Amino acid sequence: MTQQDRQDKNWYAFKIFFGRGKPVKAYFETKNYEYFYDVKKQYLDKKDNKQKIEEVPVMANIIFLRSTRREAEETERYFLNKIMLYRCKNEEDMKVPSVISERDIRIFRIVANSGVEGLDFYDEYNPKFIKGDKFRVISGPLAGAEVYVVRIKKDHKLYVSIEGLCGVTTGYIPKAFLQKI
Repeated sequence: MTQQDRQDKNWYAFKIFFGRGKPVKAYFETKNYEYFYDVKKQYLDKKDNKQKIEEVPVMANIIFLRSTRREAEETERYFLNKIMLYRCKNEEDMKVPSVISERDIRIFRIVANSGVEGLDFYDEYNPKFIKGDKFRVISGPLAGAEVYVVRIKKDHKLYVSIEGLCGVTTGYIPKAFLQKI
C-alpha cells in the first residue's frame, strides 16, 4: 500500500455497543468528520398525557465514517469496547477495515433518509434476503435507489444492502415507480 492509498478517504462502518452512539457522533462532529448516523424524531406519550419528543437513531448500532484508514483505526482505539470497526480479509488473508463504496452509501442513505414509513433495518447482512429481481426506483421518495424484491414473513418488501454489513427493507412501493434492471 502506497502513502497515497493510506491518505485516501473511504467509508467505514462501526458497530456500536450498548447504545453509545451519541458520544461517537459528538466525537465525529468535534473532529469535523463526515459521517452518517441518521436520527428521527419520535413522539412518546407519557402517563401524565404529555408528549415528549425524543431523537432516536434510525439504525442504532451502526455508524458510518468517511475517513482515512488510519483515522478509522484510531477512532476504534479511542472508543475501545464501545465500538468495533467492521473488518474483512484481504488478499493476504489478513483482517483489514472493510471499505464501503460511495455507491453503496449513497443508495443506503436514499432509503434511510426517505422518511418512508415501515422501514426495517437489519444490522447483520443476510444473503437469503437478496434473492429475486433487481429494480431501480424511478419515482417517489426512494427515487435513485436500486433494490431487490424479497419475501419476508409472507410479505413482499424491497431490500437494500451494504454487502457483508447491513440492510434495510421497505414496505410497499407502487409498481409504476419501479424499473427492472
